[in-house]
Amino acid sequence: MSEPIEIFPWSDNFATGIEVIDSQHQKLVQLLNTLVCHLAYQTDAPALSAIFEELKAYTVVHFQTEEAIWVKCFGDDTWARWHHDSHADFVSRIVELRAEEGAKSLDEVISEIVSFLTHWLAMHILEADKRMAKVVLALPSGMSLGQAKEFADKEMQGAARVLIDTVMSMYDQLAHRTVDLAREIQRRRQAEAEAARAREAAEEANRAKSLYLAHMSHEIRTPINAINGLARVIGRSGVTPAQAGWLAKIDAAGLHLLEVVDNILDLAKIEAGKFELAEAPLQVAALFENVESMLAQPARERRVVLQTELAPLPARLLGDAPRLQQALVNYASNAVKFTQDGTVTLRAALLEDNGAGPLLRFEVQDSGIGIPPHQLARLFDAFEQADPANQRHYGGTGLGLSITRKLAQLMGGEAGASSEPGKGSLFWFTARLHHAPAQAGATPQAAQAAASSAPPARSAEAALAAAHRGRRILLAEDEPINREVVTSFLAEVGLEVDEALDGQEAFERARATDYDLILMDMQMPELDGVEATERIRALPERARVPIIALTANAFAEDRARCLAAGMNDFLTKPLHPERLYETLLTWLDKAPRR
Repeated sequence: MSEPIEIFPWSDNFATGIEVIDSQHQKLVQLLNTLVCHLAYQTDAPALSAIFEELKAYTVVHFQTEEAIWVKCFGDDTWARWHHDSHADFVSRIVELRAEEGAKSLDEVISEIVSFLTHWLAMHILEADKRMAKVVLALPSGMSLGQAKEFADKEMQGAARVLIDTVMSMYDQLAHRTVDLAREIQRRRQAEAEAARAREAAEEANRAKSLYLAHMSHEIRTPINAINGLARVIGRSGVTPAQAGWLAKIDAAGLHLLEVVDNILDLAKIEAGKFELAEAPLQVAALFENVESMLAQPARERRVVLQTELAPLPARLLGDAPRLQQALVNYASNAVKFTQDGTVTLRAALLEDNGAGPLLRFEVQDSGIGIPPHQLARLFDAFEQADPANQRHYGGTGLGLSITRKLAQLMGGEAGASSEPGKGSLFWFTARLHHAPAQAGATPQAAQAAASSAPPARSAEAALAAAHRGRRILLAEDEPINREVVTSFLAEVGLEVDEALDGQEAFERARATDYDLILMDMQMPELDGVEATERIRALPERARVPIIALTANAFAEDRARCLAAGMNDFLTKPLHPERLYETLLTWLDKAPRR
């Protein structure tokens, strides 16, 4: 039950001057307030019945005490008989009201009980009991019973009468309002509690969903890593042109499956509020070049001309380049897919640049088949396509546009489209970026000169083989095929590899051997990669060895857990050899030779 309601506050106005009666009156008032509180907050029936019974029993005890005093002073006087009758009426009325609960609504019963109890108790104490008490207190002065009664009647007139009328008016007006207010507060609290339970249930569902998605991500990425990895290992070992083509198709199919998995995970993370945007320096021109490169082959196959129109933009921008590129690829790949013998144009322009940062508008316009107006409205919904027949003819999951809109909204923008059947479509999104701080002494001209004078960069694979051949790596990986794939990649650049089949073995090997670098799977039996890393970092002589997560767990919180445990970097499966070599080169360049 919530905090008590003092609908009948005790004050000296209720004092009769007879100590035993006043103390019992205070107890009655306390029981009345407790009863009203139970009624207002709709306590369960057993508790409500118990307080009713306690109130009824106590009134009987109190009435017996009072009547013993009255009989001693009044004898068989009419005042004493009337007082006794009023007590009997009270008890019978309580029983009567209590019996109405089944026949009337709870609100009606509460209203009647509160009205009767507060009115009767206030009137009885203020008028009847105080009048009787004045007679009892006057008799010791030598007055006769008749004189004492006359004295009491006079005392109860004038100011006393005004007080009684004022108090009774107050109780009549406030009693119901107090209960109504208490019940409204209780209803709101119940609604808040229900909302809190609903939020907790939703959060629990999101947690369960996230765990399930993380598990599914791991279970799907692990075999994709094996498929793509083995295809690349075979391709690098020397095959015929026909076999190389088949392997390339296997690799492309695996990457497409991975794209579908990543889209579903992205959508789930956005909806669960667990999607995090990065912020780093970016060049819009470079994003466009990447998109053109990625779509060059399908564009040639469909005889589509890719074009870019880049308006003047701020020189230094901060934002999430991979997610901007993802949004552009979602638009541009659709544009190429639905265009034959036409053009696809990528555009970017500055809409505004204020205190919130530059707002850029990105567009992808095509001369393809177009979309009817009635289908545009639901086009950005998840798993939707403009025409179901397109899914059979062109393929696709219907997630790309939904993710693009959600990414734009996360970046402080919006997304939309306009189209005309047979004449093409224009898809756009906006994104709020930020200005990157200027570097001292750096100018666009200096940066361009430095770039033009820099020697051609060697591939990470070649650089790794030239600079770090013979360095010793520990690979902690419980999945045999993945272990074989990674070992093959490492061996190709001349690195020596020791293998650990679980986290406990990884810890034991790292404690016994001073490795140049450790590749640590995150999810392993016996001891997972996070705890194994924490134990390795607890060894003073292993505090600085580079440890790189190599895992199929692709969520941001997985990366955060790995870095918090002491890992230096994070690679997700399926593993791209180029990315692996770049990461190894970065950290082996920093690590002293053992």
